[in-house]
Amino acid sequence: MTEVQNHPNGRSDAMTSDAPVVAPVRRRDWQQRSLFAGGVLFAVGNLLHPLEHNEAAIHSATWQAAHLTIFFSVPLLVLGLPYLHRRLTTRIPTTLATIAVATSVVGLIGLGPGAIIETFVAPVIGHHGMEQLESGGMGAVNALLGVAYLAGTIALGWAVRRARLNPRWAGFALIVSAVVMLGAMGATGPAAGVVIISATVTYGAALAALALKA
Repeated sequence: MTEVQNHPNGRSDAMTSDAPVVAPVRRRDWQQRSLFAGGVLFAVGNLLHPLEHNEAAIHSATWQAAHLTIFFSVPLLVLGLPYLHRRLTTRIPTTLATIAVATSVVGLIGLGPGAIIETFVAPVIGHHGMEQLESGGMGAVNALLGVAYLAGTIALGWAVRRARLNPRWAGFALIVSAVVMLGAMGATGPAAGVVIISATVTYGAALAALALKA
């Protein structure tokens, strides 16, 4: 910066200031960090999950760790999705972005109670006891919330693709993960487990990637 100093005799001296210009520090949004952490935990929790739902799986070493990790990922994802909502509303109508994110939030919240039951109740009552629980009202509620999860995932993937958010593969990956989950519903066995776990890991990875790519 150049300053001009006037003297009484009318002479002017030019003075140059060499003070450094400090650039503002860019801080990451805490909701962005929450979305990233939630996506990573969701993917890790599903990677820890056994390939099957049977008596041996319930008493396996990773059963409780898998479901607890998934449970703790849910509030992080719910708190982080508003960051994605803000990004979407800069590119697509607010109503569309809100529907996609709100449906996803409902679906994610619905995963929480099931994860807790699988963690603490399933090892006590066993696989047969869980089947009896799921044959009643719990099964109907889980099915309804599962529909919300799948619908929210498809809607969110479509919104991300329409908004052309980076990374570009994330929106397509979300849609594919939901379609694969829908196709695998009711299937049993290790092969079905590989398919379902791959889909859920893809879901978590896509959300984490969307948090990294602004």
